[in-house]
Amino acid sequence: MKIGFIGYGEAAYNISFGLNKEGLKGIRATDAMMNDSVMGKQVHTRAEAAGVTLVSSNKEIAQWADLIFAAVPSSFTMDVCKDVESVLRPGQLYVDVSASTPSIKQAIWEQVKNTGVLFTDAAMLGSLPKDQHRVPITASGNGAEEFKKLMTPYGMKITLAGEKAGAASAIKLVRSIYMKGIAGLMIEMLQAADAYGVSEEVIASISKSMDGIPFTSHLDRLVTGSALHCTRRAAELKGSIAMLGEANLSSDMTKATKQRLQDLEEYDFAKRYVDKKPSGWKEIIETIRVK
Repeated sequence: MKIGFIGYGEAAYNISFGLNKEGLKGIRATDAMMNDSVMGKQVHTRAEAAGVTLVSSNKEIAQWADLIFAAVPSSFTMDVCKDVESVLRPGQLYVDVSASTPSIKQAIWEQVKNTGVLFTDAAMLGSLPKDQHRVPITASGNGAEEFKKLMTPYGMKITLAGEKAGAASAIKLVRSIYMKGIAGLMIEMLQAADAYGVSEEVIASISKSMDGIPFTSHLDRLVTGSALHCTRRAAELKGSIAMLGEANLSSDMTKATKQRLQDLEEYDFAKRYVDKKPSGWKEIIETIRVK
């Protein structure tokens, strides 16, 4: 099987390095920066380490490869698609691993579907330096099943998310709202705890509330609780924001949370559920959706 990478940054390097260790030889790649006076050295060093041969153009990769990984930044992924469209062929696998939006992945599919190529929207959901080619990937599109069939024997961990291009990217980007957001919230919280000399106590208190409890249970408890008590909790955060200001610390995340809670006030959840409690987070989200 001939594997080619268009774009040879961190994702392509780590995946190709892992696949080379699995015995897949002869991998080729190209990168817009490979002849750059500064960044080119890194591209060539990585290619050498992974046993990858660098070639001159996107079309050269697309004409040669059975499986194409489009691994460029999201702002360039449509340009790459248009560049190689004329040389794509029926049955060829075109796997876009960029962090593009679902609408972009759908647009790429619309651009190439008449070529007969098998398109896969592939969303990487883990650490590439740590997992390399074994990074968990969620895949959708008409080529997703074939992609999984071909690459699972080489250690790739691929989960299917249907035939709709964009579905995998939607999972990744929605997940990022939480994963990146919670990290930002943690930093804001830890800066405040550090400023007031209460880090150990705060961490121990939160751990006691969170540890050993399934994530879905946290969703039900925190989402329904926030809906029912949004006014009181928003008011409480006024004090948190004032405290952060007194310590000359950022309160961006806390201000955003306060606004989110205030946005829930119009739904009058406390009155809706005066006689019974909501069944869980789904009931709250459905109410917000339909109003």
